[in-house]
Amino acid sequence: MVRKFFAATVFFSFMVLFAGAGPALALPTLYLDTLPSQTAGGYYVGYSGGHLDGGPPMGFLCNDFAHTSYVPSHFEVNVSTIPSLTFARFGNDAAAILKYQEAAWLMLQMDTHPDDVGSIQYAIWNVFAPSTPDYGTSNAWLASAAGANMSLYDFSSVRIYTATGAEAWNQEFMSGHASAVPEPASMLLLGSGLLGLVGVKRKFL
Repeated sequence: MVRKFFAATVFFSFMVLFAGAGPALALPTLYLDTLPSQTAGGYYVGYSGGHLDGGPPMGFLCNDFAHTSYVPSHFEVNVSTIPSLTFARFGNDAAAILKYQEAAWLMLQMDTHPDDVGSIQYAIWNVFAPSTPDYGTSNAWLASAAGANMSLYDFSSVRIYTATGAEAWNQEFMSGHASAVPEPASMLLLGSGLLGLVGVKRKFL
């Protein structure tokens, strides 16, 4: 009787264990299809073309000077956001959130200063790896990022793609960029203008 009860208990425990585990969720796959169109100091700089799990074409920017990715290639990734950096390669750094914010701010500058992509790319690499060589005006961009008030920017569009598993040796990539948040005074001015337009419309009715 005791043996039957023990066997039934063990069997039930295994059933609960395996039923609760369920199928493992597949990680998304990052596909790098095209190399950046520019080089600087012997390295590719700017956005690589690709997509995530068959989604729309996107630009992916490498923030990691210490690793290598081959293009074309694909590998599974963990996706992080700012400030949720659980899976990010540099997420354990005490200043990790600020560093990823600075990188995202520099990505915004890259979009608005296409003539200085090389320098900005080196500045992004330098944020995470101070041993990165200087290039062009990279030190000036790095200082600008350090002096920027990150509370004035929205980072909700930023995604961080960290290679995992057997392909963990690949570089880490980012997409999106910081977006300026309108200051309260600007919002008040905009609101006043809209109210004024409503008043004018009523006047002419």
